Amino acid sequence: MPAAAPTPRATSFAYVVLAHTDPRRVLAAVQRIQELSPGARVLVRHTRGSGFLPARELAAAGAQELHSRLRVGWGTWSLTAAVLEALRTAEERWQPRATVVVSGQDHPVRDLRRWEEGILERGTDALLRPDPRDYVERYRDCWHEVPGGELLPPRWVGSVARLSERAGDLVGGPRLRLAGGRTLVLGHRRGPGCPAAPEGMVYRKGSLWMTLSARAVQHLLAAEQDRAVQRYFASTLVPDESFAHSVLGALPGLLVEAGPTSWPFFPPGGGAHPRSVVLSDLEAVRDSGAAFTRKVVSPVSDAFVHAVDALVDADRAAAGCPG
Repeated sequence: MPAAAPTPRATSFAYVVLAHTDPRRVLAAVQRIQELSPGARVLVRHTRGSGFLPARELAAAGAQELHSRLRVGWGTWSLTAAVLEALRTAEERWQPRATVVVSGQDHPVRDLRRWEEGILERGTDALLRPDPRDYVERYRDCWHEVPGGELLPPRWVGSVARLSERAGDLVGGPRLRLAGGRTLVLGHRRGPGCPAAPEGMVYRKGSLWMTLSARAVQHLLAAEQDRAVQRYFASTLVPDESFAHSVLGALPGLLVEAGPTSWPFFPPGGGAHPRSVVLSDLEAVRDSGAAFTRKVVSPVSDAFVHAVDALVDADRAAAGCPG
């Protein structure tokens, strides 16, 4: 008997919003996503308790909540686990054809419905923004979160981590590092007892914010269940920026497109975290091709939000879009 045809997926796009602060900004982003893509589903994941997002306002904005008990330590496996938890939840609830992962400080910068159509028409399995720079210490060394590190004074932790890193670089020994600029971790050369890289998998790094087809999501969820894969990436530094890129990049037959889902702006000279978006960033954001930008923070970014919303609305009116 021939195999039954797969059930068509009724939901085209789902948006997973990883939120940790500023509930008003999160609600504004959700509302704008629904305005620009009325048929989309939106899932807001957070760990801030039942009062973080008003249930009535969240429902009115067309979103559902995932109140997670999973504690996130920046720069550790826990953030990757949080993304996979949200992807799994969206898949269980809606079975979308594609899922977009953004933060609660993201804001749409183009007509999402037309952007979604382009993703589906091209058959894109993963829209990933790669980072070609060499981060060999992230996977050459074996990294562990320091228990209780979050209880130490941040200024003291930063000073000790910088001194330890310099000493470790000089003598090749263990060193402390602030992963993601926030979580104290200990690194040492990978040796016996440390998880080895899965056979045939090349370490790749890039942005956490991404767009995934249903089968790309299924591959990532399956990889999470592979103990060897999970243990290896949990022993690397900032695995949320490498897990999806490495796993999906190793799979033949997937159409992985290099490009941004969200466009960030970093301070001059770089930094662990992007700066706030301002009005003068408008042209660069629109030229980036990204569907979102971050990080949008009130009141610094208010003028930008008003301006980009007006441009997107003008684009939609010119294209004959309703609303």
